[in-house]
Amino acid sequence: MKYVYLVPLLLSLIYSGDAFAQHPGKPGENASGGVEVHIPSDDITIYGLLYRAKKGSDKAPGVVIVHGWAPYNVSPIEEYSYVAREYAEAGYNALAITLRGWKPTGGNDDCGLKQPKDVISAARWLAKQPGVDPDKIALTGQSLGGQVVLSAAALDNIIKATAAYFPITEFRLWGVTTSLPQAALDDYIYGMCAKNGTPEDRSPYYSSRQIKGAVLLLHGEYDTNVVLAHSKLMHKKMVEDKQDVTLYVAKKGGHGSGGEGWENHNQIVFKFFNHKL
Repeated sequence: MKYVYLVPLLLSLIYSGDAFAQHPGKPGENASGGVEVHIPSDDITIYGLLYRAKKGSDKAPGVVIVHGWAPYNVSPIEEYSYVAREYAEAGYNALAITLRGWKPTGGNDDCGLKQPKDVISAARWLAKQPGVDPDKIALTGQSLGGQVVLSAAALDNIIKATAAYFPITEFRLWGVTTSLPQAALDDYIYGMCAKNGTPEDRSPYYSSRQIKGAVLLLHGEYDTNVVLAHSKLMHKKMVEDKQDVTLYVAKKGGHGSGGEGWENHNQIVFKFFNHKL
């Protein structure tokens, strides 16, 4: 497999659109106020940054924040630490984590196979922390992170609400609809991501019936990396199964929660969590 080619290719085609917002701090610096944490999960130890709620009651809700795909030689938690701090300022105990496959957590990216279980390990750890209401635990993530948090929500009833931005919900659909070039498909989707498990194992669409909490799907109308059909498919199935699901389409929005269509996305998610938790 062409990993030397894969990293710069996906750097320009995926990572540039996956962040919640443009990094507001200095390169190489996490947002201030976070506490480093290390959470055991199966064969790895998850690295995270915990930001305590700045307002609210003695027991505030907790949210685990999951990054999207990023080059393996960077630490994606740096950018997402600023997201976590914003959640803390809105009244949440916010835990930004690094998925397996990325530093400093380590291990190998498995394209959503074991990563959902790691997210549940983080959520259960968060629920036990002082000042966290264990009955109000939520998840949010983008792209790969959106895929992972939806799959995680199906694994444990501790998750009361999930906000997934432009998630990959059906892995086979991603392979035939994405605008990524053939080299990326060969290296990543049909290469590395085909090592273990099946596309169905990685697709939250097939486990959606096990999700007990509320779900908010957010997707850009003009997303070509992960097309809107992913969220529409998941939404339709969950509606048919009489589950609590909402679809928000960012008009003219692309792959990434910055730019046109995404101006008020954080407030939309905060309102959703406030209502469902």
